[in-house]
Amino acid sequence: MTTPDAMRDLTPCTNTEQLLRITPLVELVGLRIEGELDYVTLPALLPVLAAMSDRDSFSIDVSGLVFCDVGGLRALVTAAAGLRAGHILTMRSPSLGVRRLLKLTGWQKVAGLRLQAP
Repeated sequence: MTTPDAMRDLTPCTNTEQLLRITPLVELVGLRIEGELDYVTLPALLPVLAAMSDRDSFSIDVSGLVFCDVGGLRALVTAAAGLRAGHILTMRSPSLGVRRLLKLTGWQKVAGLRLQAP
């Protein structure tokens, strides 16, 4: 289980190919994801999402994503769906492409997920 101080201990994480950067948010509890989220980079994000999902509500700033495939988006939506009742994963600043994928898949309606447009 994640301790309340776990996010303060999270150091910026970049996969070996430097395609994805994961850093803690400064202004609130959550993460900033930058770069490309796809089949290659998803393994770097999954353990961080698992640790965050043990918490209450949290935010993920995706404004720095230049690409997100359906598998990456599924991981974010699954994390939101797995939160305890009443807790929310706020996806901050999703791009038009991410919002379109959410709409096409119907995942924008998943309980526990809230979009905060730019």
